[in-house]
Amino acid sequence: MGSNNKVWRARAVLQISVMACLALSMSDRKSSLVGGIVAAFFSGLLLTRSSVTLERIKGFLRPWHVAVGILFCAGLGRSFYERWVISPRVLNLAGSLGLLPENLVLPCALAGAVAAVFSVSVCLACYVALAEEDFRKRGGDGSGFLKAFLPLGIIYTLGISAILRANFNYIDDMDRVAQGYKNWANYSRFISEALSSVIHMDQYLTDVSPLPQLIAAALLALTGSLLLYVVHERTSFSVWEILALVPLGLNPYFLECLSYKYDAPYMALSILVAVVPFLFRKRKPAVYMFISALGTIAVCTTYQAATGIFPMMVVLLAFQMWNSGDSLRNTGRFCLHSAAGFVLGLAAFYFVIMIPVDTYVSAQLDFSLKGLGDLLQIAYFNMKRYYTLIIREDFKTFWLVLASVLAVGYVWAAAGSSRRGRWAAAFAAASLVLMGLLCFGVYPLLAKALFAPRAMYGFGVLLALLALCAVEISGDYLFKLSSCALSLAFFTFSLTYGNALYVQKEYTDFRIQAVIGDLNDMEVFLGEEPVVVQISGTIGQSPVLAGMPQNYNILNRLVPITFREQWWWGQAGFYQFYGLKNVVRDPALDLTALDLPVLKDGMYHRIRGGENYILVELK
Repeated sequence: MGSNNKVWRARAVLQISVMACLALSMSDRKSSLVGGIVAAFFSGLLLTRSSVTLERIKGFLRPWHVAVGILFCAGLGRSFYERWVISPRVLNLAGSLGLLPENLVLPCALAGAVAAVFSVSVCLACYVALAEEDFRKRGGDGSGFLKAFLPLGIIYTLGISAILRANFNYIDDMDRVAQGYKNWANYSRFISEALSSVIHMDQYLTDVSPLPQLIAAALLALTGSLLLYVVHERTSFSVWEILALVPLGLNPYFLECLSYKYDAPYMALSILVAVVPFLFRKRKPAVYMFISALGTIAVCTTYQAATGIFPMMVVLLAFQMWNSGDSLRNTGRFCLHSAAGFVLGLAAFYFVIMIPVDTYVSAQLDFSLKGLGDLLQIAYFNMKRYYTLIIREDFKTFWLVLASVLAVGYVWAAAGSSRRGRWAAAFAAASLVLMGLLCFGVYPLLAKALFAPRAMYGFGVLLALLALCAVEISGDYLFKLSSCALSLAFFTFSLTYGNALYVQKEYTDFRIQAVIGDLNDMEVFLGEEPVVVQISGTIGQSPVLAGMPQNYNILNRLVPITFREQWWWGQAGFYQFYGLKNVVRDPALDLTALDLPVLKDGMYHRIRGGENYILVELK
């Protein structure tokens, strides 16, 4: 009887902790509140059927699991506080109770964060314990894994060395460096929000680069090592296989992610958490589905562009199962369990966790259309746009040729090692097409799809998977050398891109300082009255970049012009980094519509002005 009480006590404590974690993740939408209640009910139902005991938890729970849990839940608690303290529901409730909103929300945030630590720590410990057990069963002693992790880490770090040297404040970085804010929660990236306090060791995010980018490189190396293990199901790997994974982190699209001083580690983490569930695919179906759902939620709360990686991996692994002679029944079960976990995770994120946005990208599916046919048509046009960018604008011809060779190598390798006879090549080609459709995740289905390079790194992951499979062909060096050539091409491009950032930064600083030098001599800035300054035109690319051959069109999309009109990120540096006295920005005014007299006309810009208004026309 006493042991039963201990079991139920352990389950009750864990259930309360899970409910606290759910509460910290919810927004004030009705669907979120209802979904949270449903999730709490089913988690309780699962716990009643589990074999959880305090003794088993103590057996694999380690102090570092608890430490990570505390730090993570502290971030979740703060994010919860910042969301709910401005919630209309809380404002109304606080007003009826005669309390300040912060006095109502703060105790809830603290209590929830403390209570959630237990479930987060246990979940992390289970992940680690199950992965270690699986690794030991396959005879891994860690040496093979380390031999993959270290060279990949070195390659990725060297690949981004030019980016680190450039020290470029990439778009959002400008505001974060100047103001130290987070703001990821507005896009439902709650893990990013929570972990940022851990990496920066403060709620005010100072610039600690290159630490976040180095962490990103380490996470990419870890992901690559796990991919080798998952795809090949062994713990020793060849040099060719390790080199085949260079496009995973150094493809042109993920280079934009690595350019962000603040966002880089969370974008890299999004790939890792998409791969981790496959370590558990041979566990009990309920365990695999649950971990797949958690992995999908983790992807969506770090960076949603990685939502295509999990289904793409499912297609690859399912094809490998069938191709190696496994039964259709087992292959179908794997696909079904994977789909169930993925859909469950997406549903939990969409209905419970997500905060809807409608800015440059929409977090909403386009349900305004008449039917499924219209939605598929939108997906078709978005997919067409993605591949038009890849084929006609972003990728050099040489890259496309190498990618095509690797696609052929993937089919060739599948046919050569198949136990399915003549159908192997056809099904390999079909799986390749399906992975190509899935690599962009849910983005093609959104009401406003995102076409920035950072939204397209799923295609880089696809190239890495194709290379990884193609180099397995023994004795055929065409595909091995093609894989190595693509890796080398991306490695050298990453250095080119990093140096391009540096050149553009130097040119931008020169142009801004030239404008400030001319403004500094004007009498209007000597008084105490605020002066409205507007930027018109653009400095364009540095002459060095403008003179590059046109086969580097991808640089036009990757290197931002941060001194230009209209776009805030084209003006943030000018207004925030130079301490301009009495200078203000008023987006409501359009000084270009006024016929202001010319005060100064030079080689790089023209300055017009009148009273307390100054218009800078960039040339």
